[in-house]
Amino acid sequence: MKKMAALLLALTLTLGGFTAAAQAEQSAAGYTGKVAFRETMTLTAPFGGVVQDFALRAGDAVAAGETLFTLSTTKVYAALDGTVRGLMAQPGDEAQAVADRYGALLYLEPKERFTVAANTNNAYKSDTNDNLNRYLNQGDVVYLRSSSDNDRTGVGVITAVDGRSFDVEVQSGNLIVEDTVSIYRDVEYSSSQRIASYAKVQHAAATPVTAEGSILRVLVTQGQTVRRGDLLLETVQGTLEGLTPVGDQVTSPVDGVLVSVSAKAGESVAQDGVLATLAAVDALWVEFNLDESDLDTVHAGDRVQVIQDALPDRAALEGTVLSVSSVNEAESGDAKYTAYVELDSVQGLRQGMNVSVYLR
Repeated sequence: MKKMAALLLALTLTLGGFTAAAQAEQSAAGYTGKVAFRETMTLTAPFGGVVQDFALRAGDAVAAGETLFTLSTTKVYAALDGTVRGLMAQPGDEAQAVADRYGALLYLEPKERFTVAANTNNAYKSDTNDNLNRYLNQGDVVYLRSSSDNDRTGVGVITAVDGRSFDVEVQSGNLIVEDTVSIYRDVEYSSSQRIASYAKVQHAAATPVTAEGSILRVLVTQGQTVRRGDLLLETVQGTLEGLTPVGDQVTSPVDGVLVSVSAKAGESVAQDGVLATLAAVDALWVEFNLDESDLDTVHAGDRVQVIQDALPDRAALEGTVLSVSSVNEAESGDAKYTAYVELDSVQGLRQGMNVSVYLR
C-alpha cells in the first residue's frame, strides 16, 4: 500500500510539473494580438440639410473642434426696403409655431412706400372709349397726382383688381399720406386716361415674413433698416432639441480618427442622419485570442507586457487584462475566446497594429 501511494504521489507531481511547464512555455511565447478601437462615437446631423463639399476620408486624424461637415440652411431675404417690426422669432424656435401665434416671424414696414385703394366709378368715359378705362390688369403702371397740389405726383403699380376696385402700390414720387389723388394711365395726366378720382394715399401695410422649419439664426434686430435682398434669418429642417440653436457646422468633439464616413457631398441628410463614425485617438486597447486550454492561465486583473511585432526593439508597453469573453468566436475546431487589455499608455500605437502579449 505504501508503494502504491508513493507511486501515485510521484505521478501527480510529474503531471503537475508538466502542466506548469506548459503554462510557462505559453507565457514565454506570448499571445498574438491586435490594437483595436475600444469605443467609437457616431456623428449625426443636428438638423436636415444638404451636405456641403468636404475632403474627409476614413482614417483621417482630426482635432477637437475641427469642422468636419457643413450643412446648408434655408436663407430668408428681405423682399423690399424697409424697417424690421414685430420681430418675434428667436434662434431655436419652430417657425410655424411663431407664425401661428404672431402671424409672422417678423414684419417689414416699407420705406417711403404708400398704397392707394381706388375704384373706376369716376373713370373718364366718352362715347368713343366705351368704358375702356375700367378694364385694368394687375401689374399695369399708373400715374398719380394730388388733387390739391399738382406738383405732388407719384408712379405706382396695380397690385390687385376686384371688379371695379383696385389697389395701387406707390413706388416713387413725393405724395404724402392722406393726399387725395386722381390716377391716370399716362404720365401727361390726360383727362381721357383717368381711371380713378378721389382716392386716398395711405401707408403701405407691413409685409409679414414667414418660413418653414426651425430658426437657426436671426440676423436683424427690431427697428433695423434693411434693403431688398438683405439676409433676415436662416432656418433648418427639423426641430432643434430643447429649442437650442446650433451652428451649421458639425465639429469633432475629440482628437480622434475617422473610422468611417457615411455622408456624401451634395446629398440631403435628415435630422439625426449618420454622417461619420469617430474614435478618440487614445481610445485603444489590445485584443488577443485564447484557446480554451488557456482559460485557466489568463484572468482579469493580470498584468501583461505588449510589444509591437513590427518594432520588437521598442520598449514594451504595460497593461492589465480587463476581461475575457465568455463567447466562443471560432467558427469550427477548438473554441477560442478574446481577452481585452487596457494599456497604461497607447503612445506609438495605431488601430490594426499586430502585437504580442506576454503575461508577467
